[in-house]
Amino acid sequence: MINFPFVSLPEHFTRLLVSNIQNSTQNNTNLELYINENKELNVLVRRIFRDIDSDGFLGKILSISGWGGIRNRLAAVYIEYAMTGIFPETANLALVTDIINIENKLRHFTPLGFSRAFLLGFYAKMTLIHVKKSSDGKVPLIIKDEQFEFMKWSKAKSIRIDWLMLQLIQYDHFFGSERMTALLESGTRYESLFVLLSAEEQKVMIDNCMVYGASINDQEIFFNDVTIQS
Repeated sequence: MINFPFVSLPEHFTRLLVSNIQNSTQNNTNLELYINENKELNVLVRRIFRDIDSDGFLGKILSISGWGGIRNRLAAVYIEYAMTGIFPETANLALVTDIINIENKLRHFTPLGFSRAFLLGFYAKMTLIHVKKSSDGKVPLIIKDEQFEFMKWSKAKSIRIDWLMLQLIQYDHFFGSERMTALLESGTRYESLFVLLSAEEQKVMIDNCMVYGASINDQEIFFNDVTIQS
Protein backbone atom coordinates (compact mmCIF):
# COMPACT_ATOMS: atom_id res chain seq x y z
CA MET A 1 0.00 0.00 0.00
CA ILE A 2 1.06 3.59 -0.51
CA ASN A 3 0.89 5.91 2.47
CA PHE A 4 1.98 9.47 1.79
CA PRO A 5 3.51 11.53 4.60
CA PHE A 6 2.17 14.71 6.11
CA VAL A 7 4.52 17.55 5.21
CA SER A 8 3.82 20.95 6.71
CA LEU A 9 4.05 23.36 3.79
CA PRO A 10 4.10 27.15 4.43
CA GLU A 11 0.49 28.31 4.40
CA HIS A 12 1.22 31.83 3.16
CA PHE A 13 2.84 30.21 0.10
CA THR A 14 0.33 27.44 -0.58
CA ARG A 15 -2.46 30.02 -0.39
CA LEU A 16 -0.88 31.75 -3.36
CA LEU A 17 -0.42 28.52 -5.30
CA VAL A 18 -4.15 27.71 -5.16
CA SER A 19 -5.15 31.24 -6.20
CA ASN A 20 -5.82 32.53 -9.70
CA ILE A 21 -2.86 34.84 -10.32
CA GLN A 22 -2.20 36.12 -13.82
CA ASN A 23 0.31 38.76 -14.85
CA SER A 24 -1.46 42.11 -14.71
CA THR A 25 -1.04 45.44 -12.96
CA GLN A 26 -3.95 44.71 -10.62
CA ASN A 27 -2.68 41.25 -9.73
CA ASN A 28 0.79 42.64 -9.08
CA THR A 29 -0.73 45.23 -6.77
CA ASN A 30 -2.72 42.58 -4.89
CA LEU A 31 0.34 40.33 -4.65
CA GLU A 32 2.44 43.21 -3.32
CA LEU A 33 -0.19 43.91 -0.64
CA TYR A 34 -0.28 40.22 0.29
CA ILE A 35 3.50 40.00 0.63
CA ASN A 36 3.61 43.19 2.68
CA GLU A 37 0.96 41.82 5.05
CA ASN A 38 2.94 38.61 5.66
CA LYS A 39 6.09 39.59 7.54
CA GLU A 40 7.93 36.27 7.10
CA LEU A 41 7.17 36.18 3.38
CA ASN A 42 8.12 39.84 2.99
CA VAL A 43 11.54 39.33 4.59
CA LEU A 44 12.20 36.22 2.51
CA VAL A 45 11.25 37.83 -0.80
CA ARG A 46 13.41 40.88 -0.13
CA ARG A 47 16.37 38.65 0.78
CA ILE A 48 16.31 36.36 -2.25
CA PHE A 49 15.67 39.18 -4.74
CA ARG A 50 18.54 41.43 -3.71
CA ASP A 51 20.05 40.86 -7.15
CA ILE A 52 17.07 42.67 -8.66
CA ASP A 53 16.69 45.41 -6.06
CA SER A 54 19.11 45.71 -3.16
CA ASP A 55 16.60 47.83 -1.25
CA GLY A 56 13.90 45.18 -1.59
CA PHE A 57 11.41 47.38 -3.48
CA LEU A 58 8.57 44.94 -4.14
CA GLY A 59 7.10 46.92 -7.02
CA LYS A 60 10.32 46.58 -8.99
CA ILE A 61 10.74 42.92 -8.06
CA LEU A 62 7.21 42.11 -9.22
CA SER A 63 7.57 44.12 -12.40
CA ILE A 64 10.76 42.32 -13.43
CA SER A 65 10.20 38.80 -12.08
CA GLY A 66 6.43 38.47 -12.24
CA TRP A 67 4.49 36.01 -10.13
CA GLY A 68 6.16 33.02 -11.77
CA GLY A 69 9.64 34.23 -10.93
CA ILE A 70 8.72 34.92 -7.32
CA ARG A 71 6.96 31.57 -6.99
CA ASN A 72 9.89 29.60 -8.36
CA ARG A 73 12.46 31.26 -6.12
CA LEU A 74 10.33 30.86 -3.01
CA ALA A 75 9.76 27.17 -3.74
CA ALA A 76 13.50 26.63 -4.27
CA VAL A 77 14.29 28.32 -0.96
CA TYR A 78 11.69 26.29 0.95
CA ILE A 79 13.02 23.08 -0.58
CA GLU A 80 16.60 23.92 0.37
CA TYR A 81 15.47 24.79 3.89
CA ALA A 82 13.74 21.40 4.14
CA MET A 83 16.98 19.75 3.04
CA THR A 84 19.45 21.68 5.20
CA GLY A 85 17.48 23.43 7.94
CA ILE A 86 18.93 26.77 6.82
CA PHE A 87 17.31 29.45 4.67
CA PRO A 88 19.75 30.25 1.84
CA GLU A 89 20.61 33.79 0.78
CA THR A 90 19.90 32.97 -2.88
CA ALA A 91 17.55 30.58 -4.64
CA ASN A 92 18.90 27.50 -6.40
CA LEU A 93 16.40 27.26 -9.25
CA ALA A 94 17.76 23.84 -10.27
CA LEU A 95 15.73 22.51 -7.32
CA VAL A 96 12.44 23.37 -9.03
CA THR A 97 13.22 22.23 -12.58
CA ASP A 98 11.37 18.93 -12.10
CA ILE A 99 8.39 20.73 -10.54
CA ILE A 100 8.13 23.11 -13.48
CA ASN A 101 8.34 20.09 -15.79
CA ILE A 102 5.31 18.55 -14.04
CA GLU A 103 3.43 21.82 -14.39
CA ASN A 104 4.24 22.06 -18.09
CA LYS A 105 2.93 18.55 -18.74
CA LEU A 106 -0.39 19.45 -17.10
CA ARG A 107 -0.65 22.97 -18.50
CA HIS A 108 -3.25 22.11 -21.13
CA PHE A 109 -5.55 20.43 -18.59
CA THR A 110 -6.02 23.30 -16.15
CA PRO A 111 -7.11 26.95 -16.51
CA LEU A 112 -4.44 29.62 -16.92
CA GLY A 113 -3.39 31.40 -13.75
CA PHE A 114 -3.56 28.57 -11.23
CA SER A 115 -0.42 26.93 -9.81
CA ARG A 116 -2.04 23.80 -8.43
CA ALA A 117 0.00 21.52 -10.70
CA PHE A 118 3.10 23.25 -9.36
CA LEU A 119 1.74 22.72 -5.84
CA LEU A 120 1.41 18.98 -6.43
CA GLY A 121 5.00 18.82 -7.65
CA PHE A 122 6.13 20.90 -4.68
CA TYR A 123 4.43 18.51 -2.27
CA ALA A 124 5.90 15.50 -4.09
CA LYS A 125 9.41 16.96 -3.81
CA MET A 126 8.91 17.62 -0.11
CA THR A 127 7.75 14.04 0.47
CA LEU A 128 11.01 12.78 -1.03
CA ILE A 129 12.96 14.91 1.44
CA HIS A 130 10.74 13.77 4.32
CA VAL A 131 11.15 10.07 3.54
CA LYS A 132 14.94 10.39 3.30
CA LYS A 133 15.05 11.92 6.78
CA SER A 134 12.33 9.88 8.49
CA SER A 135 11.77 6.25 9.41
CA ASP A 136 7.99 6.51 9.82
CA GLY A 137 7.30 3.99 7.05
CA LYS A 138 5.70 6.51 4.71
CA VAL A 139 6.40 6.56 0.98
CA PRO A 140 7.00 9.59 -1.24
CA LEU A 141 4.59 10.72 -3.92
CA ILE A 142 6.19 9.65 -7.20
CA ILE A 143 4.68 11.06 -10.40
CA LYS A 144 5.54 8.90 -13.40
CA ASP A 145 5.60 10.25 -16.95
CA GLU A 146 3.11 7.64 -18.15
CA GLN A 147 0.56 8.79 -15.57
CA PHE A 148 0.12 12.08 -17.39
CA GLU A 149 -1.38 10.04 -20.24
CA PHE A 150 -4.48 9.39 -18.12
CA MET A 151 -5.37 13.06 -18.50
CA LYS A 152 -6.21 12.66 -22.18
CA TRP A 153 -9.59 11.24 -21.16
CA SER A 154 -10.44 14.46 -19.35
CA LYS A 155 -13.56 16.16 -20.70
CA ALA A 156 -12.78 19.63 -19.35
CA LYS A 157 -10.03 21.67 -17.76
CA SER A 158 -9.75 21.13 -14.02
CA ILE A 159 -8.95 23.90 -11.55
CA ARG A 160 -8.12 21.25 -8.92
CA ILE A 161 -5.65 19.49 -11.20
CA ASP A 162 -3.57 18.52 -8.17
CA TRP A 163 -6.45 16.57 -6.60
CA LEU A 164 -7.24 14.93 -9.92
CA MET A 165 -3.67 13.77 -10.51
CA LEU A 166 -3.26 12.68 -6.88
CA GLN A 167 -6.20 10.33 -7.28
CA LEU A 168 -5.23 9.08 -10.74
CA ILE A 169 -1.76 8.24 -9.44
CA GLN A 170 -3.30 6.13 -6.70
CA TYR A 171 -5.72 4.40 -9.07
CA ASP A 172 -2.75 3.52 -11.25
CA HIS A 173 -1.07 1.97 -8.20
CA PHE A 174 -4.13 -0.09 -7.26
CA PHE A 175 -5.30 -1.16 -10.73
CA GLY A 176 -2.03 -1.21 -12.64
CA SER A 177 -1.48 0.83 -15.80
CA GLU A 178 -2.94 -1.79 -18.16
CA ARG A 179 -6.26 -2.13 -16.35
CA MET A 180 -6.39 1.60 -15.66
CA THR A 181 -6.01 2.38 -19.36
CA ALA A 182 -8.61 -0.24 -20.29
CA LEU A 183 -11.12 1.25 -17.83
CA LEU A 184 -10.65 4.76 -19.17
CA GLU A 185 -10.77 3.60 -22.80
CA SER A 186 -14.07 1.86 -22.07
CA GLY A 187 -15.57 5.17 -20.95
CA THR A 188 -15.32 4.78 -17.18
CA ARG A 189 -15.39 8.25 -15.66
CA TYR A 190 -12.68 9.28 -13.23
CA GLU A 191 -15.10 9.59 -10.31
CA SER A 192 -16.49 6.09 -10.95
CA LEU A 193 -13.15 4.40 -10.31
CA PHE A 194 -13.37 4.72 -6.53
CA VAL A 195 -16.16 2.13 -6.15
CA LEU A 196 -13.99 -0.44 -7.93
CA LEU A 197 -11.46 -0.37 -5.10
CA SER A 198 -11.54 -2.74 -2.14
CA ALA A 199 -12.58 -1.34 1.24
CA GLU A 200 -8.95 -1.31 2.36
CA GLU A 201 -7.83 0.50 -0.79
CA GLN A 202 -10.60 3.06 -0.37
CA LYS A 203 -9.43 3.76 3.17
CA VAL A 204 -5.83 4.19 2.03
CA MET A 205 -6.93 6.59 -0.69
CA ILE A 206 -9.07 8.64 1.68
CA ASP A 207 -6.24 8.79 4.21
CA ASN A 208 -3.80 9.95 1.53
CA CYS A 209 -6.19 12.65 0.37
CA MET A 210 -6.67 13.88 3.92
CA VAL A 211 -2.90 13.95 4.43
CA TYR A 212 -2.42 15.91 1.22
CA GLY A 213 -5.17 18.36 2.16
CA ALA A 214 -3.61 18.94 5.56
CA SER A 215 -0.14 19.32 4.04
CA ILE A 216 -1.19 22.01 1.58
CA ASN A 217 -3.46 23.73 4.12
CA ASP A 218 -6.54 23.01 2.02
CA GLN A 219 -9.35 22.83 4.57
CA GLU A 220 -11.93 22.24 1.85
CA ILE A 221 -11.22 18.51 1.88
CA PHE A 222 -12.48 18.34 5.47
CA PHE A 223 -15.72 20.21 4.89
CA ASN A 224 -16.75 19.88 1.24
CA ASP A 225 -16.91 17.28 -1.49
CA VAL A 226 -13.81 17.57 -3.64
CA THR A 227 -14.56 14.47 -5.70
CA ILE A 228 -12.73 14.72 -8.98
CA GLN A 229 -14.59 15.80 -12.05
CA SER A 230 -13.85 15.10 -15.68
